[in-house]
Amino acid sequence: MIFEHGDYAREHAFDCDVVVVGTGAGGATAGAELAEAGYDVVFVEEGSWHPTSSFSPYASETIPRLFRDASGTVILGTPPIPYIEGRCVGGSTVLNGGMSYRAPVAVLDGWERSTGAPELGSAGMEARFQRVEQLVHSGPQLDVSVGDDNRIMALGAKKLGWKHSVNPRNQHACVGSNNCVFGCPTGAKQSTLVSMMPRAMRRGARCLTEVKVTRLLIEQGRCVGVVGQAIDPRTRRASREVVVRARAVVVAAGAVQTPALLLGHKLGRPSGQLGKNFLCHPNAKVLAVYPFEVRAWQGVSQYAQVREFSDDGILMAENFIPPGALGVHLPYCGSRAWELMRRYNQMVLTGVLVEDSRPGRVTRGPFGMAVPRYDITALDHRRFLRGVKLLARLHFEMGAEEVVLPFSTFHTARSIDDLEKIEVSALPPKVLDLFTVHLMGTAAMGTRAEASVTNLSGELWDLPGCYVADASLFPTAIGVNPQVTIMALAMLVAERLADTLAKSGKVAKAAVA
Repeated sequence: MIFEHGDYAREHAFDCDVVVVGTGAGGATAGAELAEAGYDVVFVEEGSWHPTSSFSPYASETIPRLFRDASGTVILGTPPIPYIEGRCVGGSTVLNGGMSYRAPVAVLDGWERSTGAPELGSAGMEARFQRVEQLVHSGPQLDVSVGDDNRIMALGAKKLGWKHSVNPRNQHACVGSNNCVFGCPTGAKQSTLVSMMPRAMRRGARCLTEVKVTRLLIEQGRCVGVVGQAIDPRTRRASREVVVRARAVVVAAGAVQTPALLLGHKLGRPSGQLGKNFLCHPNAKVLAVYPFEVRAWQGVSQYAQVREFSDDGILMAENFIPPGALGVHLPYCGSRAWELMRRYNQMVLTGVLVEDSRPGRVTRGPFGMAVPRYDITALDHRRFLRGVKLLARLHFEMGAEEVVLPFSTFHTARSIDDLEKIEVSALPPKVLDLFTVHLMGTAAMGTRAEASVTNLSGELWDLPGCYVADASLFPTAIGVNPQVTIMALAMLVAERLADTLAKSGKVAKAAVA
């Protein structure tokens, strides 16, 4: 059953076994697992339920509906980094490119060593990764859905002798409509809207949409529910209070919103780490314009990655997007922007992702607002300049006429010789134009209360009954797209929570039947 803003006028108090805050990769997965185990699950989602049939390629229509604050969210720092979060059923899985990479073996084994927990190592996570990949149809693209922008990147990497690997993607018969960031119009991308949420709903889960959770319900030192405000989806104004009481609470609002909610109760005291360890995989866009038509919008937006420089924390990939989204990020306006956008069919949009070398922090600002802060390091700065220079070189080697660069003081390179101007002394961190969608680490799990925010069940050390099941749990950055790892950890949390509920005397509905 799906509830909307108008429904709370007649029903605004709910009871269940588990209330899950958020319906993205972590929340939907944990909720689906618990619902299938026979427990009564209520999801609370700040955004609306938008079915596949409602998705469109128009930025002015889509961005206000699906993105938090119409994608106007920014990480403060030097440089400031815009980021996006989904605010809809399915969360950011509705908007991402569908990459389904596991966290690398070296990262997982590092987690095992640092925490002493075999469950977090590559062997301990293997079965959950396999289950997630099966549920979301992780696999390679059909050849027919691969566009010429992807082929240019592959051929460029081959020409330069660089390692190039095909992405596994959570998709089923993707035809390459290239609308991933605005919601897949065919339902091929297996976001939680079309994968995990239907599983949960078939087992009786309820979904309260258009409700923003503002605080936890805590009684006698235990979390027993959440309190929120019904939000008018048109005006964004809060109205009636909505209360959900539960035997356990799972917070899965993402690595920015989750710590903001928990910090409102001054949690995370044993380690003082709540909101710290903020990681975000910042990336820089590199736009190449060719003298011939590429029609990058014909084909999947992300097919492969250049991994030649991954040992230095640098990944490169193509990621074409609809014209409205692309145009707003150009460093030009007026006639120059129009002149460039007229060549949309000749463009190849690519990016350089740099793995974090130092974390930032999320704090709670005025009116409970989440305030992320992150400054790139000198090492990050050098990596970005190197990555941009290398990626631009690839495009010139493949015949590009010009490359639009991510620097506020150096917009365009018109030849490979221009790339010599990309130097540390000439382009300080403040002129970098960065962006991110991978937010992690602000409620890290572990085995010691003095060094982590949650235990290995995802339960907060200082608030029994309150669990976290999103990318906040990551002890470190993982260097790849995080969705599959989030889902695998959410399964771990759900398994352990189901065991806890069973041991406490709460018998699942399936067992009763």
